[in-house]
Amino acid sequence: MCPDARRAAYVLPLQPEDGYRHLLDAMPVMLWTANAAGSWEHVNRAWAEYTGVVGGTRGFGFEEALHPDDEARTLAVWKSAVERAQNYEIEYRLRRLDGTYRWFLVRGVRVADDAGRNVAWVGTCTDIEDQKRAEEATARAREAAVRALGLALEARDRETKGHTDRVTAWSARLGEALGLDRPALEALRLGAYLHDMGKLKVSDTVLLKPGPLDAAEWEAMRAHPQEGERFAAALGFIPAPALDLIRAHHERWDGSGYPHGLGHREIPLLARIFAVVDVYDALTSERPYKRAWTPGEALEELRTQAGRQFDPEVVAAFLRLLEGEGT
Repeated sequence: MCPDARRAAYVLPLQPEDGYRHLLDAMPVMLWTANAAGSWEHVNRAWAEYTGVVGGTRGFGFEEALHPDDEARTLAVWKSAVERAQNYEIEYRLRRLDGTYRWFLVRGVRVADDAGRNVAWVGTCTDIEDQKRAEEATARAREAAVRALGLALEARDRETKGHTDRVTAWSARLGEALGLDRPALEALRLGAYLHDMGKLKVSDTVLLKPGPLDAAEWEAMRAHPQEGERFAAALGFIPAPALDLIRAHHERWDGSGYPHGLGHREIPLLARIFAVVDVYDALTSERPYKRAWTPGEALEELRTQAGRQFDPEVVAAFLRLLEGEGT
């Protein structure tokens, strides 16, 4: 079949005698249909004119128009919807003919005849670029405010300068290496910035004490994760996974941590990720009571504590990340 013929077969044709198809093709929103296996079979003119992708392409038939960074996630969601016979909804970026990308909300509905046969999919692609830009601007403003709060907490605790930014950056990179999606990465960053927010409830006498803490002082210090969760929740926009990180970042893989003595996968994943990064930065930073460990010494300690203090899979991923950068 020649390219023009293939395009005509794939794009819903404009046939005045076919009122239904005429209506579909005239719709300003992008429309598509797929078969029971998930392969796209038809698109309307709005899709064709925007993307230039019509028939004869790889995979399910829409991959050529996807932003490369969105492809793996999009395919995973689409395959799951097809396999489970569930309706489909996702946001991803589509390339238009000039090579630029815009965000779209893509929805698909599974349909069948009364006997449950002739299964197919029908769907829409709605431009949400302006909405996404507004959301991203809001997210950046919130993160900037949270970062400022984290830096203030760092200054009060007399942490080594840059600790907050370093642990947040390393946490995000480790989260990416572990395959976290965008919402999880955002929650990881917010939780990292605010991980010690609960120390606001700890008096300077205890927080800045140069010597060992007594039992009462240690009890006050051990309460800071739960207090931090409570303070962060009061901000009203911190997502639940970030609150979990704040509450659980002192839990240990072997169950000997605090505040709840959680162990193994009872500990939220974001807290497991952050704990490794937080300890690595603490070890490699100079403090009044210790010298800065070399990266090699710190990595050896992480290996030793894998399966004790830390999730061994997270430690392994962090080691690979550092080794890839020659650390």
